[in-house]
Amino acid sequence: MMKKYYIETYGCEMNKSDSLDIARSFDRRGYVQVFDPAEADVVVINTCAVREHAENRIYGRLGYYRNLVKRKKENAETPPVIVLAGCLAQKRGRGIVDNFPEVSVVAGTYYFCEIPHLVEEACEKVEPVIRIDFSREKLLDKSGESLINREAENFSVWVPIIRGCSNFCSYCIVPYLRGPEISRPSGEIIEEIKRLAERGVVEVKLLGQNVNAYGKDSGDISFAELLTRINEIDGIEWIRFLTSHPKDFAEESIKRIASLDKVCRHIHLPLQSGSNRILKLMNRKYTVERYLELVDFIRDSIPECSITTDIIVGFPGEEEVDFEETLKIIHEVKFDDAFTYRYSERPFTKAASIKEKVDPSVAARRLEVLIEEQRKISHEKNVEEIGKRGKALVERTSKKNKNEYLCKMEDGRMVIVPTDKNPGEFIEVKVTGIVGNTLVGEEIGLKIENEVHCRTS
Repeated sequence: MMKKYYIETYGCEMNKSDSLDIARSFDRRGYVQVFDPAEADVVVINTCAVREHAENRIYGRLGYYRNLVKRKKENAETPPVIVLAGCLAQKRGRGIVDNFPEVSVVAGTYYFCEIPHLVEEACEKVEPVIRIDFSREKLLDKSGESLINREAENFSVWVPIIRGCSNFCSYCIVPYLRGPEISRPSGEIIEEIKRLAERGVVEVKLLGQNVNAYGKDSGDISFAELLTRINEIDGIEWIRFLTSHPKDFAEESIKRIASLDKVCRHIHLPLQSGSNRILKLMNRKYTVERYLELVDFIRDSIPECSITTDIIVGFPGEEEVDFEETLKIIHEVKFDDAFTYRYSERPFTKAASIKEKVDPSVAARRLEVLIEEQRKISHEKNVEEIGKRGKALVERTSKKNKNEYLCKMEDGRMVIVPTDKNPGEFIEVKVTGIVGNTLVGEEIGLKIENEVHCRTS
């Protein structure tokens, strides 16, 4: 009988991409994916450790699997092999199995392609198998093959171009868990995207902790040149990327983006704080003034571009004046949207040693104020969209009405549209209004040459 595997994923888009590679590794070994952990022979929990809340969720989930293993044994059934993978596995190592002996495999962030082999090793041993070193070759599976043969599971696919991070922002644990920046060879990326296009993918989303640093570690082509080459691939209609670091986002890249017709007019540019003093404590390596220069250059070069951001409040030492400076910047820039967070102390990081902590209630209040102010700005920006027309990608059926679809505009905004088109097809949309915080629109006829129809595989 074919063995079955189940994958549960927490955290960022990179984790979701890693889970696809984990699935591919199991598929190549003859396993079958299931979507109920009670049916699985192997359960993989791909984890996040960026914030304490994420860790606590995973610990709670491990309690569920402890009970599942116990129940299976009591019923004389074979319990699944439990695998803890990803960032929390890298952070805790053997400490995980000391607290959760049900875990048989602990696989760090460089071992996602090796997990099926680690499972087989665990089945032959009494002791748990733990692999958390930064071994570059483990980013490939044992056959040595790259990941370019990944199947196209959808019409829109994340494509990792650079792994790890070398920035060491003082609040961030990622460099300690994912290692230094490692750029994938440009030829491999191009080949992967060509194959994805042949399988019906129309949108690729380039992924990395810092995509702008692409090629700097390896001497390969620059990020701007990589975008140019992907722009030439037949079948690909839209190119997106995440995440950009302001210190590495040069004007040359912005100029190149403005000249490329397939690169979507949406840039996510994390600010983190509007205070130069806090930015320095964060080790962000840019100033507010430099950030504003980039924003102005983007809007001058790409007038239709939407700009979104990340902001942290409650960073150690943040005073009320620092928070007021952050509020000032969001009103000056008028971000289309912002992902806002309260500072979460992480081990290994320099910020954890800063003595001047912000009272949790103060940080919570600041976060509420920030969210409310950004919500007002986002609403104002959405109102400005009413009456505009543009190309949109049909993504999925609306949860409230099966005759309406959630569609994504080029600038990243979502709009609900009645249409008879299928997910993966493009339509031309006119924005007609807003319901709550969501745009609504109408289809006004497709005006795209060589219409692309999705073929999922």
